Amino acid sequence: MLEQAGTLRISRQRLIHNLHVFRRRLPAGMLLCATVKANAYGHGAQLVAPLLAAEGIDWFCVYSLAEALELLPWSADKPILALAPVVLPTDHATKDTCDLISRAMQAPTIRLSVTDANSAGNLAALAQRLNPSARLSVHVQIDTGLTRQGADIDTAAAVCRAVAENSRLRLEGLFMHLSHGDVPDHPESSRQLVEFRRVSRAIQAEYPDILLHAQNSGGAWHWPHEPLGMARLGIGLYGLQPAIGSPLKELQPIAELQAPITAIHRRSAGTGVGYGHTHVLSRASRLGVVPVGYADGYPRLLSNRSVVLIKDRLVPVIGRVSMDQTIIDLTDSAADVGDSVTLISDDPASPLCMDALADLCGTIGYELATGLGPRLIRAAR
Repeated sequence: MLEQAGTLRISRQRLIHNLHVFRRRLPAGMLLCATVKANAYGHGAQLVAPLLAAEGIDWFCVYSLAEALELLPWSADKPILALAPVVLPTDHATKDTCDLISRAMQAPTIRLSVTDANSAGNLAALAQRLNPSARLSVHVQIDTGLTRQGADIDTAAAVCRAVAENSRLRLEGLFMHLSHGDVPDHPESSRQLVEFRRVSRAIQAEYPDILLHAQNSGGAWHWPHEPLGMARLGIGLYGLQPAIGSPLKELQPIAELQAPITAIHRRSAGTGVGYGHTHVLSRASRLGVVPVGYADGYPRLLSNRSVVLIKDRLVPVIGRVSMDQTIIDLTDSAADVGDSVTLISDDPASPLCMDALADLCGTIGYELATGLGPRLIRAAR
């Protein structure tokens, strides 16, 4: 029986290549943190994390505490930072929150983030109730200009002090996010980094072992020599571009999406194809059905606009991409049922690479990658 799903094939060699590209660019001794939130940007954290751990990645980071707990079996005991701040207005929390924090306290590799002194104190009080013998490692997030999450610049030192002086907490890190890290020489990134250096210098004088980190993939590439302890590598590890307009040409996409042709139909000229008959055949045609649709992360916006690769020939997608299936025109192809179709290519020069398809949809590679659905079979190669 043919697979009724697409297969996302992940290249070990390319993942390792991308890691070493950044390792060579950054100062010797700087820690590298792999950002594997959102299921490793859709690529499969269960696949990607062990490969990176085996290659010597120093840290992992995810978005939520729940993601950090899910990653534990695949992290090889590397530290895992949950970037989303713990916000606790009081020392009382829901049962679900208590359960998450209790489990985190039993996992010494998990680190939490806070952005305000009250939440830090309430987290410590909750930790005391849940497990009096445990101590939580904490990173303080500050906002230097992304205007999203983070302690205000003028409260950063006080938040760090509130963490450091609490016996249930351990101040481990201080970090920020760049708003324009993907754009080379952007003055806002330079300003943010100068501000971060200014604030962190005073905090580091009081807590000399604090771990400082600010760079994402673009920031690590464009500002590699910042005096920081760690860089957080996300989209670039997967070989996708932080910004298509400023490509990092050494990166290699690690994923390709393939699926078999599960049916071929011959239809006459004038036949409407797919929902709404948005494509009407202008000639007698052979139509192939591929078991991948927008539920799998192949966007509906590619309807009647994209192409796929089969037997070294590009053939058009016709009609609307549906939830589970996509129709392709095989009239000029000798393809047969069971033949493999490439819907997303790992060739960065191909019109089927993830960045190119995202651009065709008017979005970015991040969104296309993180939308890759759970039905896809993920396999290392």
